[in-house]
Amino acid sequence: MKYIITVFAVLVSWVAQSQMPDTLKTYADSLKYFKTTAKPIDALNSAQIEYAPSISADGRTMIIESNRRGRYQLFDSRLVDGQWSDPAPIDAVNNFGDSTDLIGGPSISFDGNTLFFFASFRGGFGGEDIYYSTRDGNAWTEPVNIGEPINSNGYEGFPSISADGKTLYFVRQNYNPIQDKELAKIWENKACFSLYLSKKQPDGNWGQPELLPYPINQDCEKAPRIMADNKTLIFASNRLGGKGSFDLYQTHLTEIGDWVPPVALEFINSPLPDQFSSITAQGDLLYYVHDAKDIYSVEIPYQLRQFKNIIIQGFITDGSSDEGIGAEIIVSDAFTSGEIMTINNNPSDGRYTVVLAVGGNYNIEIKKDGYTSKSLFFDLTEEDEYKEIDQDIQLYKSANLDLNIYDGDLFEPVQANIKVKEQGGSQLLQDIENDPNGRITLNLPLGKVYEIIVDKDNFESELFTLDVSQLVVYPDFIRDVEMLPNKRDVQINVADLVNNGKIRSRVRIRNRNRDEVIDVEGNETVALRIGDRYEIEATSDQGYAFNSTVIDMDPDGTKITSGDADDPMGGVSVSANGGTPSLQLKLQPLVPGANLTLKEILFESNSDQLNEVSYSELQRVIGLMQQNPNLNVEIAAHTDDVGSAAYNAALSNRRAESVVKFLIENKIPQDRFVAKGYGESQPIVPNDSEENKAKNRRVVLKILGI
Repeated sequence: MKYIITVFAVLVSWVAQSQMPDTLKTYADSLKYFKTTAKPIDALNSAQIEYAPSISADGRTMIIESNRRGRYQLFDSRLVDGQWSDPAPIDAVNNFGDSTDLIGGPSISFDGNTLFFFASFRGGFGGEDIYYSTRDGNAWTEPVNIGEPINSNGYEGFPSISADGKTLYFVRQNYNPIQDKELAKIWENKACFSLYLSKKQPDGNWGQPELLPYPINQDCEKAPRIMADNKTLIFASNRLGGKGSFDLYQTHLTEIGDWVPPVALEFINSPLPDQFSSITAQGDLLYYVHDAKDIYSVEIPYQLRQFKNIIIQGFITDGSSDEGIGAEIIVSDAFTSGEIMTINNNPSDGRYTVVLAVGGNYNIEIKKDGYTSKSLFFDLTEEDEYKEIDQDIQLYKSANLDLNIYDGDLFEPVQANIKVKEQGGSQLLQDIENDPNGRITLNLPLGKVYEIIVDKDNFESELFTLDVSQLVVYPDFIRDVEMLPNKRDVQINVADLVNNGKIRSRVRIRNRNRDEVIDVEGNETVALRIGDRYEIEATSDQGYAFNSTVIDMDPDGTKITSGDADDPMGGVSVSANGGTPSLQLKLQPLVPGANLTLKEILFESNSDQLNEVSYSELQRVIGLMQQNPNLNVEIAAHTDDVGSAAYNAALSNRRAESVVKFLIENKIPQDRFVAKGYGESQPIVPNDSEENKAKNRRVVLKILGI
């Protein structure tokens, strides 16, 4: 190498002092650029021959050919922290044949997942055939012959795969006579080569090879390399007008599919062989072989750089296991929907790389049978420089159905039973209950249509389907399930306790099972939930006391029951008569001497401490006293006959005082009450059963004046 530079230095000096041909000046200019920018890659080169470098699109993996171990084999190097690692032999390829086999011309696909090369392995179609190997983690699989019609009984070598995986460029021996007489003398008894391409057919097979047209093919061409843009082709050629031996030339496809005349890469070419170019998708550095033995890199002049690209790369994995999976990647134009390329990623770790030209809009669809698909959109219209976009993708074998089950009337969560079965089938695939918050996530394998049934006692059942039998883009589905309660109409009548005449009233209905309050006028029909317990309170501002009761809506929906219906003092009755159930509430007129038995005024056993259950009824008393400021009453407490009469009298008196104390604490003046305990002296029913004793234990509001 030092000898070559010295010779050219002399030439440059001579040109500066005399009038030399323009060609020689061009040599001098080329040498000047070569000396300042081109440099050998010491980490890749050895004392032996390094040949045919091939680099991945992201510029991080380099495959080379070398005879450093005594015969030509393939080696793998990685760019780590800006430095190339010591090339490691690719044993799965190198050890496939025997020690006499020639292995060379590597070409790694732009996504780094497939390695093409030629070899003289036994059992091929010709002397040298094209083979490929796929990446398996950090290793490579055993070679596979690419087969006919690319391989023939002749020579095929130096393959180069396009970034979209649709076109393979390679060389075949040129058996035609060399037209250039001077070149014919040089290459006498030597083989020359021509450039071919083969296109992948819709069925996945390679098509019949096509000879690239003149002026790309002339006499002796070699080592084609298609760039990441799928348009720019660089190749080596020994032709008229070159600087000597093999030079590098560049051509590209026009929009209508024609190749432009090749342009010599003057910034590289020298009288020594320059060949085997390789460029990353970034397009700023060119790697090549100089003097047929060492790998160099050189910065490409801006005007000669290929079309600018964007790399989309990452891993496609199973979203549940995080393991890599193989998928189909379909790239299309977002405006025309025309397909640009279909490629496959590496199934061992899921690694993929897609090279896109700047300035366009693209849709990328990732598909795999039995998995969800994924759609991506990239707007590259504003991009004008190389960029790498990392995009990891997760695909799923099942869909997640998030259910939110709620009460259609009250919008509160419903805990229900969920059954899942395949549409048209009878076997239950899932039979579970959701959380009290109303939510649950169902995991459903793809490829089926599912029926989901949601059941809850005293609610209408809900049934719907989820179709994940076809293409599923998003694995997560959300469904709000509105559960409508079963109801029964109830006629509520409010009447005067004395004369049974209808009165104007207000009825408040509180559901004790859930947060539901219904306000209606008296003598109306209201729909109440089957299976729930209701507290019903009737009031009137027409000079009446209140009345309240608790009813249960029978689960079979045919009747209602009330604990006060059999109480002769309760003013409550229930009837059905085969039709709409009816609840009768009688209101006591507010007249002196009238008695109003309070409901559910309870005390702890043998105590005068009020139970919290009593507070609802006492709040009604407070409301009555506030609405009637001139009302004065006696709070009369009664007991059953358990214990001595004296003890019961004292206990009942203390209980009456406890009620008065509660009313006073709630801002009712003390002078409006008289507390009195009657003990067991005034039973309303015989104390001959526990039920009757409970009725005798009561607190009565006696009207003293109004």
